[in-house]
Amino acid sequence: MDIKMRTAAVLATLLLAGAVASCGSNGVGSEDAKEAEVGEAASVDAETTRGDVDCDAKALGEDRETEFIDAYYVVDGQLGDLCFGDEDPTVTEAWESLTAITPPDQLNDLALFAGFVVPEGAEADEASTTTLAFVNAIDDEGTAFQMSVNLDAYDEEPEEADLTMAHEFSHVFTATQSQLDRSPEAFDACTTYLTSDGCYRPDSLMAAWIDRFGSSDDLAGVDPENEAEIDDGAELCAADPSFLGPYAASSPEEDFAESFAAFVYRVEAPTPEVEEKLDWLADQPGLVEFRDRAVEAGQGPLEGTFEVCGS
Repeated sequence: MDIKMRTAAVLATLLLAGAVASCGSNGVGSEDAKEAEVGEAASVDAETTRGDVDCDAKALGEDRETEFIDAYYVVDGQLGDLCFGDEDPTVTEAWESLTAITPPDQLNDLALFAGFVVPEGAEADEASTTTLAFVNAIDDEGTAFQMSVNLDAYDEEPEEADLTMAHEFSHVFTATQSQLDRSPEAFDACTTYLTSDGCYRPDSLMAAWIDRFGSSDDLAGVDPENEAEIDDGAELCAADPSFLGPYAASSPEEDFAESFAAFVYRVEAPTPEVEEKLDWLADQPGLVEFRDRAVEAGQGPLEGTFEVCGS
């Protein structure tokens, strides 16, 4: 999943206090993750490694449109040893942006943090050249994830970069084992919402979000087999003021991710309908901590570059 440059609410509140707090429980490493004060970046330990994930160009996902420059292990929420390529300061800058807002224990779900570029002369499509970052699970069960940052694009828009880190990390904590059932049985008998990766569990964060804000007509227009593109939600955005731009309107996952990024960095809601979504997020204790950490770190409010829908 990537970002392009640009049940009832009571039940959701009860279940999310536990579900989101548990994100990070599936990480690999010692049980005692090093704590970081609110608003401080988690520490970097170049001596920390792990042997349960591959870290080479093929494993990272390199192809004709994506060239990886460097990658680091992530262990117990810490940026560890450089496991591929050459160091690049943009990667550590992106890591600091992410860890400034993210509770340390939730970083445990990350196993790799990488930097990439679009190769010079590559016949890349528009999506590839504007992808600022993306997230993917590196195992079939969803117990470990890789986050990759576009080194060329990241430095161009600092505020957009911060929003992207929040957006992308939401794709991690909403896709862990406790949130998304990736079993064959789930694909055959999903009762909530089926994605290309699996079925959201009934007590998951995304199931609650979709129950509250997803209409049957909107969901019917989403093809879970295809990754959302920036223009997929253009028609819905034009008609519905509850979305933060056409990309948010392209799928429930991107709607949540864009809303979450705006919530964390306190972007002013452009419409009452968007404000309703941000208020819902504010009622979830496990999500409020992200925003509180951004405040403590002196990050935001940000203006944002979200397109106003419904106009």
